[in-house]
Amino acid sequence: MVLGDFNAPFSGDDRSGGCSIASVELVDPIGWKTNAKMEAIESMGSYFTWTNNQEGLARIYSKIDHALINEEWLDIFPHCLAVFKWEVVSDHCSCVVSNIPLEAMRTKLFRFDNFWSSHPDFNQLVLNSWRAPVHATGLRVIFTRVVRLKHHLKKLNRDRFGDVGSGYQSAMEALQTAQLQAQEKPQDFQLQEVVKERASEFHYQEQIYHSFIVQRSKINWIRKGDVNSSFFHAFLKKRKAENSIVSYINDQGLLIDDFKEVVGHFVEHFKNHLGSSSLATGIVDQSCLVLGSKLSVEQQLYLLKPFSAKEIRAALFSIPSTKLPGPDGYGSGFFKSMWKGYWSGYLLSNRSWFLYRPIP
Repeated sequence: MVLGDFNAPFSGDDRSGGCSIASVELVDPIGWKTNAKMEAIESMGSYFTWTNNQEGLARIYSKIDHALINEEWLDIFPHCLAVFKWEVVSDHCSCVVSNIPLEAMRTKLFRFDNFWSSHPDFNQLVLNSWRAPVHATGLRVIFTRVVRLKHHLKKLNRDRFGDVGSGYQSAMEALQTAQLQAQEKPQDFQLQEVVKERASEFHYQEQIYHSFIVQRSKINWIRKGDVNSSFFHAFLKKRKAENSIVSYINDQGLLIDDFKEVVGHFVEHFKNHLGSSSLATGIVDQSCLVLGSKLSVEQQLYLLKPFSAKEIRAALFSIPSTKLPGPDGYGSGFFKSMWKGYWSGYLLSNRSWFLYRPIP
């Protein structure tokens, strides 16, 4: 970790008031941070950390105090946080960095992994689960089938795939061992066949591993030939740290980092909003509507037309398979791998809010 008064900005938004930040000011700070392989730590509190304390238009706020960490620090302290607060005896903010232990969640959310569809039994397993009779009516039929299918897919993952990272590493070591043995006995045809088998297994495990890290890191612009495991894993750690909510500041300005209190705070927040009714805060001024563009009758009818299976398929297949799945845990990769036409019924009844019809 490197922290303190750098007396330099790292982005064009790090100054308010005075002269705007020129690009030449960012060359050295950004170059140093890149070469040092450092990233800004997650922070709370004040964004700007220094002021010149001048009056009126001469007042300048800048962010010149920074707390930076590298990947090794993130491995040991994945949930550290920097809090910047204004001081009464200095024109700089104080910076307090703390490591917040994160308790394990009781239940792990289901998320469909795209590499599951590569298993030869995947399609039949899904169809058998989906077609099994259900003692329910209405939308509860779909809900029951989705939940039941999750258990079958989890079992498939445990029995046939297991730890993807360990499987990839074991396959690579087995291939390297077979290559060394074949090198020692070049005329042994049995060892050559073993190398082919190990190579085939390694390529299969490599595809699974690549699919896993691409989906978790949400990087879909790198081709298979450009895979960089170190980069992928570093990006995964960064995303995990950025998406973790381990603390909040209450109405009294106190930092709350107790795990149970943080969970309770967010649960109560949504309880106060979900399921409650509210009235509109203002009345629409009808005279304003005639001043802007309005839809014609033909356009209104076009928006009310039902979606066809072809339109649903086009919309679904336009969604990258690495996109975050919906609340049920099934991403677009699942529906692409199992698309037979009748899946449109599930999409229409459960995910119609994904689709929109652009006005011609």
